Amino acid sequence: MGQAVERLATERGHEIVARFNSEQPLPDDETNEAVQGAEVVIDFSLPDVAVEHITQYSRWNQPAVIGTTGWYDEMDTVKDVVAASKAAILYAPNFSMGVALLARALRTLTPLLEHLPDYDTALHETHHTGKVDSPSGTALMLANIVLDGLSRKTHLDTETQHQCIDPEALHVTSARLGHVIGTHTLYLDSPFDELTLTHRAKNREGFAYGAITAAEWLPGRQGLFTLDDVLADWLPG
Repeated sequence: MGQAVERLATERGHEIVARFNSEQPLPDDETNEAVQGAEVVIDFSLPDVAVEHITQYSRWNQPAVIGTTGWYDEMDTVKDVVAASKAAILYAPNFSMGVALLARALRTLTPLLEHLPDYDTALHETHHTGKVDSPSGTALMLANIVLDGLSRKTHLDTETQHQCIDPEALHVTSARLGHVIGTHTLYLDSPFDELTLTHRAKNREGFAYGAITAAEWLPGRQGLFTLDDVLADWLPG
């Protein structure tokens, strides 16, 4: 991801002023000399250092785009850290702009489904065989949007069903296949018709493109943001 971000950022006219990786980790110092001259940081690191990095960027009041997942159980800590600083931090479980558009569409769609009780819904995701988590973070993000907006679905069920499923459960299933980068499909089924909303990633450069788009939007702001804030800012009114 770092190589993809650097290649696309350079093509868009940006200059890379610092690079960090496992061999040259982000230093823990009180000044921002490590990223001096940077308008924004793009961080795709590892879950075990993500909160430490966010804390460091907040201490430096350094705008940063965080592509790392696996740290969201510490979100309350991160919110407090960012609120106590003048930093701007933008995170997302998936930096595909297509996924951000799908999430935005779901937030509009689910209140309408409250008035259409004949429609049931489920979510399926497919990734390559090297994927370490299941369901994917993106699937859980999309599923939680449905839970937040649809009162007849009260909880997720991510396990194989060997009996009738609880009608209040949102069934989230996963498959691991070959080299699939990532496909997420939400199904809406009624006795009359079926609607499917699918996002299919074509390549990993799409995630780099989303991260750079977020990085171009972030400087000059303050607080904790997601890609949905970027989309909302583009809407008229």
